[in-house]
Amino acid sequence: MSRIAIIGAGPIGLEAALLATQLGHDVQVFEKGRVAENILDWGHVRLFSPFEMNSSEWGRGALTKVLGPDALPHEDVLTGSEFAERYLIPLSRLPELADRINENCHVLSISRQHFRKTEGIGSKTRGAEPFRLLIEQNSTRRSVVDDSLDDASDDDERSSPPNSVRQVQARHEVFKYRVDERVQLADVVLDCSGTYPHHNWLGDGGLPCIGERDSLTENHYRLPVIRETEFGGRIVLVIGSGFSAATSVVALAELAKQHPRTKVLWLANSQPEKGIAAGPLTFIPNDPLIERDRLTAKANDLAVVGHISRASLTETSSHPVVWFSDVAVVSITRTKTFREFDGFEVELDWSRSHQLRTDGQNSFPPSVTVDRIVANVGYRPDRSIYEELHVHECYGTQGPIKLAAKLLGETSSDCLSQTTHGAEVLKNPEPNFFVLGSKSYGRNSNFLLRVGIEQVREVLASLNH
Repeated sequence: MSRIAIIGAGPIGLEAALLATQLGHDVQVFEKGRVAENILDWGHVRLFSPFEMNSSEWGRGALTKVLGPDALPHEDVLTGSEFAERYLIPLSRLPELADRINENCHVLSISRQHFRKTEGIGSKTRGAEPFRLLIEQNSTRRSVVDDSLDDASDDDERSSPPNSVRQVQARHEVFKYRVDERVQLADVVLDCSGTYPHHNWLGDGGLPCIGERDSLTENHYRLPVIRETEFGGRIVLVIGSGFSAATSVVALAELAKQHPRTKVLWLANSQPEKGIAAGPLTFIPNDPLIERDRLTAKANDLAVVGHISRASLTETSSHPVVWFSDVAVVSITRTKTFREFDGFEVELDWSRSHQLRTDGQNSFPPSVTVDRIVANVGYRPDRSIYEELHVHECYGTQGPIKLAAKLLGETSSDCLSQTTHGAEVLKNPEPNFFVLGSKSYGRNSNFLLRVGIEQVREVLASLNH
């Protein structure tokens, strides 16, 4: 029986914890926030794939024993919130996982006991020592403070005039936040912490553009709930070429039906070696994922009809979306718009656009002023947690090298065609340290929950041999 530390109480972390427990391991899960917190952060978004593709047979079996056969959604396509509330959170409350999930516990760093990073390279003695996890735990303590505002004695109170105003005792609740640090030892570590919400930058070449760090907050990089009060009647700049950005654009276009003054400026790259008529998203013929197919078709149609080169046409003047293809952001500056709230002045670089005229006479704007920015530019792994360990990473994706090499060799544009490649490609030079789930893909965005669940099965099976 191994002591297994699992980082992250999201879908892959919970599946790993349950199976490892069923296999007889001593498991502890450390979650920086609450169970399924990252999923709940984009809970309003509907998944592409049905429930059974995003859950394990051991998880479904365990919940069926407790909740009954009709409790699970089976073939349903769920939103993030539904997935968390109907599967992940009940999974975390199973008797098998009682006292094994530690919420509000942030794993700051991992090392080998008695070994620095530069010591014991490739030696069996290093691998024989346990891992040390430095954990920061946030706890809240509530205290009640009584402030007596009446200094009079009982005798004085009894002798006061009948109609006098009596002073009363006030009770104040004071919340004190305490940070505790501790070290946890483990024989095996599974990093299932994912990549969300560690966002990419939106500037050219992946760097922050000028002013980005000062002008934008973490919320600008999330998938927002498109509320009327926040986005209705506004000019919204959406940046990103993937399904997250497409989700935001389609939702904003729907809002524009009720609020026609809503305008979406979508900065997204065109598909390599295809014209603007193809749109920004890759179309998959006979796509078995109906939700993905619907989103692709809708987003591409909105982009193509509203491409910047067609902006002067009468039939597109009332179109809610303008697609700026292959444009880079140079700078972002906070500014006052004609409305009552702050806006942004965004400087653009059109030098990569295929729509530039050779005579240099272009009507494309050098900058735009917008009310809102949605930067759905993707996420990256936070590798600082294991910088004291021996992890061989891909220079292109920042994922563990063996798996990255396999993924780079895949040629299909459909992520559904992926298969897992066995526990061997998940191993690192640091024995018994594994990066699983979306973080194992680094900056490769083709990860599927189905693949992560299979990774769990393969790695735990290898530990038992």
